[in-house]
Amino acid sequence: MLDKGRISSVQLMLVLFMVEMATAFLLVPSIVAQAAGPDSWLSVLGVATAYGLAVALICVALGKRFPFQVFTEYLPEVLGRVPGKLLAAAYTVVFIHLTSVVVGENSIFIHTVFLRETPPLIINLMMVGAAVYGVYLGVEVLARANEMVFPIFILSITILLALVAREIDLDHLRPVLANGPLPVLKGAMVPAAWRGEVFFLLLLYPYLNQKNEALKSAAGTVLMSGVFAATVTAVTIGVFSDLVASRQIYPVLNLARYISVAGILERLELYLIIIWMAGVIIKLAVFYHSCSVMAASTLGLKDYRVTVFPIALATIVISGRLYETDYLKLVEFLSKFWPFYGYTVELLIPGLILLVAVIRKKGGNRVDF
Repeated sequence: MLDKGRISSVQLMLVLFMVEMATAFLLVPSIVAQAAGPDSWLSVLGVATAYGLAVALICVALGKRFPFQVFTEYLPEVLGRVPGKLLAAAYTVVFIHLTSVVVGENSIFIHTVFLRETPPLIINLMMVGAAVYGVYLGVEVLARANEMVFPIFILSITILLALVAREIDLDHLRPVLANGPLPVLKGAMVPAAWRGEVFFLLLLYPYLNQKNEALKSAAGTVLMSGVFAATVTAVTIGVFSDLVASRQIYPVLNLARYISVAGILERLELYLIIIWMAGVIIKLAVFYHSCSVMAASTLGLKDYRVTVFPIALATIVISGRLYETDYLKLVEFLSKFWPFYGYTVELLIPGLILLVAVIRKKGGNRVDF
């Protein structure tokens, strides 16, 4: 265990929630509406939640067998030294790429709607620099910082939804399942992969000081994020309709722009962006921490911090080369490739690792649910 910090079960739940939702709520309504139409909220609430719970169960089962090691540390024990190290290296590379995607998502957003004259590289350096500073402080500090960010994040979105509630047209959400269940299933592909980010439990489990609460924390995260994302999606479509929402780049941001209270409260999107950025930095910090720990464990290093700067530099370069300001290229990856990418690393491979561990009797049942 390369980080000596400790987090509580509540802190774990809140961190996992921020990992799932900090970026998803901006993009999910638009992407899902293209496939599921008025039933988009069902895609987010039903199918995606079921997938997230499946990932959570597998992750808790693996964590229970290896309670004091992160995922990449016990792969050699389960698969053998060479295959295990190769898979650990592959996971490290995959998550460095995924971190680059998160950097790209947020850089494009800030550059597009807020700082159009600022070069994307400067935005990336500021955002990544803040996240990396948190990584050097350790997982316990990140969890405590998130405890301050989380209530403000939730409260701001709740106020936003409440202020636009009177503009909801329920006809935009009816009739339910008019086109059958197939569009709902298609629409669930992208949000399910986001909800599967509860996989980060495998990289945070060793730091949990109440390991018997892991399942409650993971399930709580999945259910809470399901209700949150479904509510945001339903309100967005209720206000704009699925056709309009599917054609908008950031429909939730447009909800904030839609608000006008007595001609006094207007242009609230700036406040939303500031609060959202705090959540994004927490998410990025968790991603960088996980990448650094995976890299250090794969390379046999005793301190994960020596890998933080090289990984941060790599993600900035990769993000700039792949996306920079190309929103369409980013959305193409998220809508067409991310689901299968996510299902493989979140569910399929951990499920197979659990199966092999059970068959080969690796690890143990040292921690009860």
